[in-house]
Amino acid sequence: MHPLFVYGTLLFPEILHILLGRLPGSSAATLPDYHRFSIHDGANVRPYPAVFPQPASEVQGLLLHGLSPAEHAVLDAYEDEDYIKTAVPVLRDDQWVEASVYVWRADKRGQLRGVWDPEQFMRQHLGTYLKHMK
Repeated sequence: MHPLFVYGTLLFPEILHILLGRLPGSSAATLPDYHRFSIHDGANVRPYPAVFPQPASEVQGLLLHGLSPAEHAVLDAYEDEDYIKTAVPVLRDDQWVEASVYVWRADKRGQLRGVWDPEQFMRQHLGTYLKHMK
């Protein structure tokens, strides 16, 4: 199985530990030609992001290594039907690696705006998010 490129809530070790019961190996990686957006439902903004293709953009994230098929299934279930698990090339340590990533569905592209900031998520939402996960 491909390693998994994560860019949103799965960047946070606390969330991964709750979902998987452990922290998988990881390394910094870059997803080229994609943008990390905020998701808007009318006037509401979801606390988690989505990536969608956008030439000349890039998304910084983590490449999760050594996930078992069962762990992939857990993370697939964590992401909802608005995402499609997609094979993509990512750049890690100046080398291209084939990875999987959860990409926002094209038919819902109109909900994506702006930029999602992991630091802002950590400050404003992480505590509440963790309480709801337990």
